[in-house]
Amino acid sequence: MQNVLLMIVLIPVFAALLTLTLNDRAHTIARSIGLLGSLLSALFALAAYIAFQRSDAAYQFVLTIPWATINNAFAGTPLTITFAFAVDGISLPLVMLTGIVSVMAAVRSFRVITRVKAHYVWQMFLVSGLYGVFASADLFTFFFFLEMTLVASFFLILIFGQERRQYAAFKFLIYRGIASVFLLLGFVGLAYALASSATAVSASQYMAYGPNFMSLNLLQLLDESVKAPLALGTQTWLFFVFLFAVLIEEAFVPFHTWLIDAHEQSDTSTNMLIGGVLMKVGLYIMLRFVVSMLPLALAKYSEWLAVLGVISILYGAFAAIAARDWRRLIAFSGISHMGLVLLAIGSMHALGLQGAVFMLVSSGLLTALLFYTVGAQAERTGTYEIGKLGGLSKSLPVLSGVLLVAALGTVGLPGLSGFISEITLFVSSFERFPWVSTLATLGMILAALYLLYAMQRTTFGPAQEAAQEGQGIVRDASVTEAIPLIVLVAFVIAIGVFPNILGVVVHPTVQALAGRIGG
Repeated sequence: MQNVLLMIVLIPVFAALLTLTLNDRAHTIARSIGLLGSLLSALFALAAYIAFQRSDAAYQFVLTIPWATINNAFAGTPLTITFAFAVDGISLPLVMLTGIVSVMAAVRSFRVITRVKAHYVWQMFLVSGLYGVFASADLFTFFFFLEMTLVASFFLILIFGQERRQYAAFKFLIYRGIASVFLLLGFVGLAYALASSATAVSASQYMAYGPNFMSLNLLQLLDESVKAPLALGTQTWLFFVFLFAVLIEEAFVPFHTWLIDAHEQSDTSTNMLIGGVLMKVGLYIMLRFVVSMLPLALAKYSEWLAVLGVISILYGAFAAIAARDWRRLIAFSGISHMGLVLLAIGSMHALGLQGAVFMLVSSGLLTALLFYTVGAQAERTGTYEIGKLGGLSKSLPVLSGVLLVAALGTVGLPGLSGFISEITLFVSSFERFPWVSTLATLGMILAALYLLYAMQRTTFGPAQEAAQEGQGIVRDASVTEAIPLIVLVAFVIAIGVFPNILGVVVHPTVQALAGRIGG
């Protein structure tokens, strides 16, 4: 099983390269390769989930491949740059999420009819990049795959978006490019600071890892951050560098506008991958680097995280109420729900960290489901505008029913994945920030109002002009469309009814993490 993560990451790349060799008109073969590549990677992710040692909080399936050596990189010693892969209880659920959403997005991409080959090539590179980000165990590996997601997403928006796709694509590139610069600064600073700390405290310990004194390997950095913690001053400036990168990556207020434009201009399958998976990377960075290695700064500024979280929760909720377009509503709803994760991280509680991982997975599934459903409805009615829709439950009962499930899951109905996510988040946050958490509950009440109102307006009541045009000339979800919907709904229900399928993987790792931050 040592190579399982490498297979997960490389299969979509092979699929993309194979697709490149095809004739431009070989649409069916391109679709088959794209689906097969996504499916094989997802099956390897499932194998990793089955083989994962649930009682072990440490990284598993560790694989390190040396790539290059820089002589005299630090204190006269060389630095070996590697591609390193491993997963723990935080990253494995996100690898699984990538597997599920990527297969569903590949199926959804069957609806693409122009430049099919290019669409699957960039989609496969995006999927590989997402897998690589969550499975990486090295700062260089992480950054390499993060940039792969940036380039692939840019071309998917630019080539396959709508009228204002060029504006949205370059805005996406500029915002996330700035975030990458700050992230790179944080990575370099973290590696140098920990190497300096090790030199001052225990140089001989570092020598145990090999000839290189300075390291980019996450396992070594985590170990060193525990043995020789950085001073509060160093942690503080690293904390703010990472926080600024995360605020942009995650589209928190006031850096959220790029996400709204990207979602409004992208095609459905790209929206599923961006909203369902890519938008979880920022908070994964917060869990992986800030919570794990900067505990003193996190403790000092945890209230700031809680306040920033609540601002995004409330702003996202009020903006969603004002949204007249389904894609904007889902985008603002996602910003609001990611604010909950920031609030939970600020609680510095094991239950909060567990709830954060649950929310990342649940929100990913539900966001993909929402985009899939409203995209299918818009394909039939020609519009995403809520005011032009109505009475779709008569002509599109399956799609309308799934939209209802997605909306109820997002507002936290018991039995669906959103409920267990929100209850764990709020239990932990109320213990630390009772007043701030009370404000956060207002955001959840507003979410119920705007989502259920939009769903009711779309599916019930008299048929509006757009819906009437669709009646009689289109069909409800076909078998090809229904299978992904059923799969996504099944996972939403499975996590809601049997949360332990996720909890047994997450719990040991977040307990160990909470132990480092006193939670």
